[in-house]
Amino acid sequence: MMPVNRAHRRAGYARLSSNVDKQGANDTIVDAYPLIANFFQRHLETTSLAVDLIAEIVGEAAELSAAAILEDRKLFSIGLGADCASAIALASLLQRGILRERPSLPVVELTEHHIESVDTGAHWVSQQLQALGQSGDVAVVFASTLGPSQIQQLVTATQQRQVTPVWLGHRGPGLSLYPADDSLEARLTLNHTLAVCLARLIEIHTFGPLED
Repeated sequence: MMPVNRAHRRAGYARLSSNVDKQGANDTIVDAYPLIANFFQRHLETTSLAVDLIAEIVGEAAELSAAAILEDRKLFSIGLGADCASAIALASLLQRGILRERPSLPVVELTEHHIESVDTGAHWVSQQLQALGQSGDVAVVFASTLGPSQIQQLVTATQQRQVTPVWLGHRGPGLSLYPADDSLEARLTLNHTLAVCLARLIEIHTFGPLED
C-alpha cells in the first residue's frame, strides 16, 4: 500500500472543506430567496402604485433644484442617520455626473451619520441652514428618519432663511413625497431610488436632453 503524501492529504481536506462551505452558502441563498423576492416585490409594487404622484413631485423638485443652480443659488442635500446614504448619493451624482461627461454641479451636502441622536443632528442642520441659507435656495431633505419635532426645527430654519424645502420620506409643508407604505424600510428604499432619479432629472434640466 502506497503511503499518502501529507501535501495531498492537506489538499484533499481543503477540497472537502471548500465543498462543504459552498454547500452551506447555497443553502443560505436558497433560504434567503423568498425574503429577497418578497422585499423587491413589495417595493416595486409600492413604487408602481404611486408612480403618478412620484412623477409629479419629483419633476417639480428637479425643476426647482435646477433653477436654483442656474440662478447661482444653493442646492442643499440633507440627510441624517440612515438617510445619509440618499443625501450623499444625490450630492455625489450631481458633482460627478450620471448620464454624460459634464462640469460638476454645485451642491451643499449636509449629512451626519455619527450623531448622538436625531435631535442633535437636526439641530446641527438647522444651524447650517441659518448660517448658509439665502432666499431662493432649495433644500432637498431626505427625512425618513425624522420625527415631527425634527421636521419642525428644519421648517423654522428654512422659513427664516426663505429656503424652499423638498421633503422626501416624510410629510412637510410645501412639496413633499411620502409613500403609502408607512414603514421605515419602505421610506428608506424609496428615498435612495429618488436620489438617483432626481440627480438624473436635474442634469437633464441643467444641460439639456441627451443626444441620440
